[in-house]
Amino acid sequence: MRGRRVLCFVTVLVLLLPENGWCARAGGAANPGFTGLWEYPAAEMPEDGVGRFGFTWASPYAFYYVNLAWLPWLEVNTRLSTFDNLHVTPSNQVNDRGGGRRYMDKAVDLKMMLHRSRKRHVPSLALGGTDVMGTELMKAWYGVATWRSEGLAVSLGYGTDRMNGLFGGVSWEASPWLTLKAEYSPMDYTLDRAGRLKPHPGEAKAKYNVGAALSAPWGTELAVSYQRGEEFVVSLSHRFNLKGTFLSGKGRNTACEAPGAARIAEWEDVDLKKLCGEIAGALSQFVRVRDVEAAAGEKKIYVAYENYGHSSQAEAMVRVLVVLAAVSPHLDEVTLILKVRGVPVIRAEFPGEVLFGIRVRDLTAKDPWQETRFLWAEKKIFDGLEKEGKLLYRSERSQRDRASHEFKAMPVYEPRIDQTLDDDYQSRWSVDFVYERRSSSGWGAAADVRVPVWSDVDIYWEPDVTQKNRLHRAAVSLLEKVGDELQIWTVNEAGWLDKRHFGLNHWQRVYSRDGRWWAGPRLGFVRDRDPHSFSGLARGRVDYEAEGFDDDSFSPWRLGLWAQGGYFAPGLGLDLQVDVGRFLDEDVGVRASAIRRWDGAALGFWLFYTQRSSEALTNAGIHLELPAERWFGSWFGNPSAHVWEQEMPLPSTWTVDAGRMPGKWRDPERLLSQLRPVELKENVKNLLEEFCSFEASESDEQGEYGLMDYLLR
Repeated sequence: MRGRRVLCFVTVLVLLLPENGWCARAGGAANPGFTGLWEYPAAEMPEDGVGRFGFTWASPYAFYYVNLAWLPWLEVNTRLSTFDNLHVTPSNQVNDRGGGRRYMDKAVDLKMMLHRSRKRHVPSLALGGTDVMGTELMKAWYGVATWRSEGLAVSLGYGTDRMNGLFGGVSWEASPWLTLKAEYSPMDYTLDRAGRLKPHPGEAKAKYNVGAALSAPWGTELAVSYQRGEEFVVSLSHRFNLKGTFLSGKGRNTACEAPGAARIAEWEDVDLKKLCGEIAGALSQFVRVRDVEAAAGEKKIYVAYENYGHSSQAEAMVRVLVVLAAVSPHLDEVTLILKVRGVPVIRAEFPGEVLFGIRVRDLTAKDPWQETRFLWAEKKIFDGLEKEGKLLYRSERSQRDRASHEFKAMPVYEPRIDQTLDDDYQSRWSVDFVYERRSSSGWGAAADVRVPVWSDVDIYWEPDVTQKNRLHRAAVSLLEKVGDELQIWTVNEAGWLDKRHFGLNHWQRVYSRDGRWWAGPRLGFVRDRDPHSFSGLARGRVDYEAEGFDDDSFSPWRLGLWAQGGYFAPGLGLDLQVDVGRFLDEDVGVRASAIRRWDGAALGFWLFYTQRSSEALTNAGIHLELPAERWFGSWFGNPSAHVWEQEMPLPSTWTVDAGRMPGKWRDPERLLSQLRPVELKENVKNLLEEFCSFEASESDEQGEYGLMDYLLR
């Protein structure tokens, strides 16, 4: 009967929705973190690459979460759920008498937007599940529809398991800073349990939740509500944006510096020697690039450079184009050659109209992308042009030694979250002192000394996380291209690869013409390091799982061999990769990963499965790459190429010495992934359109379509 009343109430609300235009603003966070009402989800999600992290106290429950629109139509919510009235003793026994630590459970929630509606009486549709992996203590599956017009949204859905049937509610944005929400909640809390105990053994006193959320312009949200007829609930969260300035939750600043006013001149009136000198000088001054080489001929300009100071290769290219637009005459074509460690990787050919469009900040008069080409570069592109007689003047390579040596110090935070530990949340703060060497002949080198500042990590299978000064990494690396006909690249590394391994890595990649597909082998030949030494090697193999550190019954050297393959999904920035082979602990299996890239930032998930498995999987986790300039650029304004990386396992029970791979400094993905023709062209196009205030077509809008819209468009 109550379900019928809710259905009738929602129907009336939908019919009364205002006639005004559709509004795309998504609602705030529900208690567990996903976009929704209070306990239940709505058929809405943030814009692509936007998410929030926060905390909700809803006694006896507490949720710590990170939520993200990982794909334009897929919302991923990772959370830690704790039960305040249940505790775990040092012997891992659950009780309700106190002592020990609060019971903690890791979970992942998924929501798939099937359709985003732009019509008043046609709803957006979503399907999803909560606690879809791991212990599944709070599992449920659901479907939900949301009607939205202006600031009013009405949701109606059905959920299984603990969601317990028909649910619904309404959200009203009364002002830019105030949102009121109310929902009908038939949640069955008696299904929640840890061991034999239940945190909420009885039914809720009421099935309605009401409250308000206060939003600040910088992205912080405070929500207060009365739920279940028995508890006041408080939630605090902050919005972030992986495509923009991370902590502000806003988009990136597309302003680019250039020398003086745009030049309007004819090709015949230009001194080419002077022009090439001006180009090299301006790029070195206004863009963080090195090893600049300029050439001109036949109303065309050729510029080669290496980006050293921007985490985004596309952003560096756009800045180069802005400078060229300011110093160049009218051209038929401009060609940019992007290098890595002095090795040409990509050749991008733009029609002259692009520079003119940049001058006037308008690319709508003529679509330049039909004539723009992004290709793999030849190893000696300028030599070939000179032989063909296409160059009238070629400058000397400018400032080859610029940024060859780089020193930096940076804080490092290493969390450890595992419910099998007495202290389920442990962490270490350190300071890394880093030296990096960049050459113009394919070579690179790095040394990283990690100095722990504070730590409470005490995990027997991680003895390398100590309070001693340790050589975290010291490696030399060589990038080479094999021939010009096939896109075959090799990367070799040798040295102290990470805190566990000393030895060498070898990768080989064969890329398709547009870089969408690739395949190749990987080899790792390493031996274990002594976890109690600054840089020494272990006498034998280190068996972390068995708490043995100097087992000399085997050869100290380990060999890993993998066949690798990958695919990049254009339009989504999604990297899919599979590794099949023999891991370092002689177990055979597969590693699969899916990493979403937002032009410098990246977040993805990986999964190991080998013959030495634990609970149907060897290990799974999250991979994060966050450019330093996305953290601090909005405050300090200094661009940086440094990327902060973090990997964290998700399951608490996994086989430690299984699915093990050697560490690395710069694999082909870090060196070349942003430079694949299909990816670089897409990112440059998006940034140029933002810079020129170009309004993207409806089909290209990010975060504004559902899965069915994506598949059918």
